[in-house]
Amino acid sequence: MNKHRFVWHDLNTKDLEGSKKFYGEIFNWKFDGDASYLHIKAGDEMIGGVRPMGPNEQQPPSWLAYVGVDDVDATVASITSAGGKVYMPAKKLENVGTFAVVADPTGAVFAPWKSARAGEDAEPGMPKPFTFCWDELMSTDPAAATAFYEKVFGWAPRSVDMGGGMTYTLLDRPGVKNVRGDQASAGGAMKSPPGVPHSFWLAYVGVDDCDKVTERATRLGANVTMPPMDIPNVGRFSCWMDPQGAAIAVLQPKM
Repeated sequence: MNKHRFVWHDLNTKDLEGSKKFYGEIFNWKFDGDASYLHIKAGDEMIGGVRPMGPNEQQPPSWLAYVGVDDVDATVASITSAGGKVYMPAKKLENVGTFAVVADPTGAVFAPWKSARAGEDAEPGMPKPFTFCWDELMSTDPAAATAFYEKVFGWAPRSVDMGGGMTYTLLDRPGVKNVRGDQASAGGAMKSPPGVPHSFWLAYVGVDDCDKVTERATRLGANVTMPPMDIPNVGRFSCWMDPQGAAIAVLQPKM
């Protein structure tokens, strides 16, 4: 069974209080911690964190997605062998877990993660409202990127015809079924949009009303890069940049 899936998301921000206000009002998230790191809580579930960026960090604010693995050092070695880049080698957080910060050959950054806490590797159920529900790779070279993830994580690419001449690639986890009994996927992949010359992982938050949430985000300073749009047999989604410039998307699943 393929264990590799996205398990955590961190927001790297240059405005901690501004990010708390924005996401708290958009998703009703609560935050717990101190000025060095905040945990994000959706209802009674911890789903991610917020890290304030230092004054010398030059990269723009962004969300960092974590992939669960059995051995971070071994995964980093596989990433290097497959043509990826290591930005931060494996780092152990006592009684919490071990992670590294890496990028695929097309430049999309992510973090392999091994929890030190028992039970955190268990397969999740249906995503609850306002929790992360999907991760999508926007890549300058989807073929090269999906080949990399197949080598490193065993994710099997599967093309899906979305209509209108658009093909979407699912990254299947062999041997794993989702809660509906269908083939489970770690995420999806597609070509980076026109005018976006880099690769990145885009995290989706599940919502109950895509249009209302997008309208609220706009009023609070978000820049909507993709207005609400229907995906046949999937749901309704939109994409935005938060007021600090971090990309995020929302999905209202089709019921």
